[in-house]
Amino acid sequence: MSRKVLITGIGGQDGYFLAKLLLNKGCKVHGLIREKPSNGIGSLAHLEESQQSQLILHESNISNKGFIDELVAEKQFDDIYHLAAQSSVARSIQHPRETIETNILGLTNIATSIRDRSPQTRLLFTGSSEMFGDITSGKQSESTPTQPQSPYGLTKEFGYQLVRTYREHYGLWAATAILFNHESEFRGQQFVTKKIVRSVVRIAAGFDDVLSLGNIYAKRDWGYAGDYMDGVIRVMERNEPDDYVFATGKLRSVKDFVNTTFSHVGIDLDWFGDGIDEIALNRSSQNLVVKIDKHFYRPGDIKGTCGDASKAKLLLGWQPRTNLSSIISKMISQEQDTTLP
Repeated sequence: MSRKVLITGIGGQDGYFLAKLLLNKGCKVHGLIREKPSNGIGSLAHLEESQQSQLILHESNISNKGFIDELVAEKQFDDIYHLAAQSSVARSIQHPRETIETNILGLTNIATSIRDRSPQTRLLFTGSSEMFGDITSGKQSESTPTQPQSPYGLTKEFGYQLVRTYREHYGLWAATAILFNHESEFRGQQFVTKKIVRSVVRIAAGFDDVLSLGNIYAKRDWGYAGDYMDGVIRVMERNEPDDYVFATGKLRSVKDFVNTTFSHVGIDLDWFGDGIDEIALNRSSQNLVVKIDKHFYRPGDIKGTCGDASKAKLLLGWQPRTNLSSIISKMISQEQDTTLP
């Protein structure tokens, strides 16, 4: 019998890949999408029409407890994948209340509805490497102490602890997939990786001149959203709930990301200067193409996070299959198809 599943936050990049994978497995997929008709169905618009037609979408906000209670009670889902979140670190610093209400109350609403109205439902929460804060030594695993440095990180750390509480005290099947940074061709506009790719594509096409960035020495462990959603499903398919880190174990700087992206469009860079005076020139034309703008520095920004996915590899048979260069290539192709005349 096919499983009946709910994906909250289904309109984002993760929702696209998760919905596609679950539909391919024969699941009956419901999705919760925010009540913003102007946004359409987000990344789901890139699914084949045959798959879009199989989705059952519900419009509401995750913080609407009454709606969540009714939906969970009526549908008695086999599995709920809770992806919905305010997921921008920068926005969380500017709007902490919105982030707390969406991320903490949203998860609490889902978990409590399962406990009270559908206790056989399995819950998968997508956590974040931001709950760890900066690297102190080595790589970060499921046993690494948490030290979040932004409202977003705080909400993900709370969610991680809340899921453990519901698992241990209420006996729910509840697990957390701790996702390190992951990108795709469907990345949202508010993320620096998307900004870099869009600017580079437009610079290469002659529509823009300069890419302005903040801290280019921040480092991240970047993986591919499609690979990570495959891992999320593997967690849900286990008999026993547990928490797993998903990461590549490779640390790259924003500057590395910029160099690789420009290289993919045939532009090599020469860098000059230090700090906010650092710039990059197009090697062939000597035109300025990258500059630093202190406006884009943000408080609470972490220097780097690098994950240890040994547990997921050992127990789930999971591997990250897509390297950063391939991810950037996919992002560039999508950007060229959607933004250039």
